[in-house]
Amino acid sequence: MDRVGVVVLAFGLGFLIAIFGGYFEVIDFEALRPMQTSISEVSVALALPMIVFSTSLRKALKDAKGALFAMFLAMGSVALISFLASFVFADQVAQIWQVSGMAVGAYTGGGVNLGAVKTAIGGDESIFLTMITYDIVFSALFMMVVLAFGQKAAGLVLRTYVFKEAGEVEAKSEMDHLANESAHGYSVLTERESIVGSLIVFLSAAVCVGASVALASLAPESMSSVVTIILITTFGILGSFLPFLHNTRSSFHLGMYLILIFCLTSATMLDTAIFTNMDWWLGAYFISILAGSMMLLAALCRLFDVDRDTYLIASGASIMSVPFIPVIAGALKNREILIPGIAIAIIGYAVGNYLGILVATLTQTYVGG
Repeated sequence: MDRVGVVVLAFGLGFLIAIFGGYFEVIDFEALRPMQTSISEVSVALALPMIVFSTSLRKALKDAKGALFAMFLAMGSVALISFLASFVFADQVAQIWQVSGMAVGAYTGGGVNLGAVKTAIGGDESIFLTMITYDIVFSALFMMVVLAFGQKAAGLVLRTYVFKEAGEVEAKSEMDHLANESAHGYSVLTERESIVGSLIVFLSAAVCVGASVALASLAPESMSSVVTIILITTFGILGSFLPFLHNTRSSFHLGMYLILIFCLTSATMLDTAIFTNMDWWLGAYFISILAGSMMLLAALCRLFDVDRDTYLIASGASIMSVPFIPVIAGALKNREILIPGIAIAIIGYAVGNYLGILVATLTQTYVGG
């Protein structure tokens, strides 16, 4: 089970709870939904700064250039595939121009962008609500594939990532507690000497979140979610400069433990009705975007000599957005791409709206609706 990985197991367990709990009607998910949403949002908000605290900012920024280039390739791939696929599915998917625009917003930025694009283009409310559910389902499938097979599959066509440590032995000693992705790695949270450090890190993360929410409340309501994520990440980066936070051994695994809670909770929010009342054409359109953009991005990364880890973190930043970057970086056992991954995912928030509106306009002009 440890070979499968704790992240994959957390997702899998959540899906089983959703499927069997809903099928046998032993869990009232409708009543639990507000609590599920709150748990998932709070766990991610607290986890992000904790994980960033444990990361070397200097090395991360040095590596961000390649990740940024890969991110632009990823966003371009999503936009192009979504536009081309709209020609194929024009007669099967209603209001294809709205669907294509909102899909690009979701898969170059995140759910926030999906809603923003819907508002910008005057999208149909029923189409919007359906796309939210489908986005969760197919994004989860994308994440499962990336976590379980992504690195091996990408390695068939892309070169391996070259770590930047000056000396292999010294780097191992520095990053030993971060590189342990097994279940045993979380035992650091139960060590007596780690309790005080864990408490300090947790309270520091809570301060980051509280300050971010307070400052974001000053921004327009439509931008508050994006501003909150940006501020939480920024405060986390600033905190990484503080030695007592950066050197706390339990910081990373405490953050990852909260990410596991997020994975489990998000998976239990699966709407099982999708399996009995599925719009297969819309589902096929989503799959074509995900699979098509991944293959196109892989070809472009091969052309420009981008390594497999950067390819996966860029595709994850585009399709899954900021909260999932630590999950992907953890599954890849690569801390060096964590901050660059978060940085390019935030760029996706900024660019996603523009790309979504552009693709919606082009689709309406050349394909119709």
